[in-house]
Amino acid sequence: MTTADQVLLSVTMLRPEEKLLLGALRAEGLTARPLLMEDLAEVVAGRTGGPPALAVIRNLSHRDAISVSRRLEYAGVTTLNRSSVIEACNDKGLQSLLFARHGIPHPVTRHAFSYDQVRAAVGELGMPAVVKPVSGSWGRGVTKMANAECVEAWAGGRESADAGGKLFPVVVQAYVDKPGHDLRVVVVGRTPVVAIQRVSSDWRTNTHLGARVERVEVTAEIDKLCQQVVDVLGPGFYGVDLVEDRVAGELLVLEVNANPEFAKSSAAHGVDVAGLYAAYVAEQLAVPVPSAA
Repeated sequence: MTTADQVLLSVTMLRPEEKLLLGALRAEGLTARPLLMEDLAEVVAGRTGGPPALAVIRNLSHRDAISVSRRLEYAGVTTLNRSSVIEACNDKGLQSLLFARHGIPHPVTRHAFSYDQVRAAVGELGMPAVVKPVSGSWGRGVTKMANAECVEAWAGGRESADAGGKLFPVVVQAYVDKPGHDLRVVVVGRTPVVAIQRVSSDWRTNTHLGARVERVEVTAEIDKLCQQVVDVLGPGFYGVDLVEDRVAGELLVLEVNANPEFAKSSAAHGVDVAGLYAAYVAEQLAVPVPSAA
């Protein structure tokens, strides 16, 4: 079996996103198959007919995604996204350091490694401020500190569950007064292929918390911010979250997701994200698109 056009789709399970992507990869003429964690041993041992051409990493677990990508890279397999990128995108603290270092507009962010440092950071940034776990999705664990009582309630509740402080660090971030929505921009390679507005009356505008999705134009400002992100992380597949600061009148990069969901939003906005990603993969492998019959 030739591996020149073989693409592995590393998954925890085949969700709607992965089913769409698997079909799109095959439509590009690629030999694509799912890769479960238990299949990895055979691949890295070279028992599958030679190394695959490329692996697309779509594991739900952040730890599994980094582990699979890193092991495949050590075995000589190109991965999308790369393990170093997945690591950065899975840690809001690391992202904040990268953004600050490279001058990417981002809310002012502080690391905290203790409850006293959380109190100090909130005091420095002013209230309201936002405390976030460095890793997590769907708005889980994100807390708005509106006043000193909120800080103490958060610290007391957290300390009762984590007396040893094993869940540190966290990040403390300046609160951004946004106009009832944020933006999710899907980037394929270097190209922002679609931007959606996530509208909600809640201060957290996650779709998992009920935000409404509306397609918007990819403006020059949105494109510029996405290019800055890609310049730092390298081309790949990203969900770039942007937020408008109503006070400053500018867009900020809030965070970048290396494993964005797209099935439900694609049904709403009509952009074939899976097809565009599959075409990008084929382009990287220089596999010709099969001609129509």
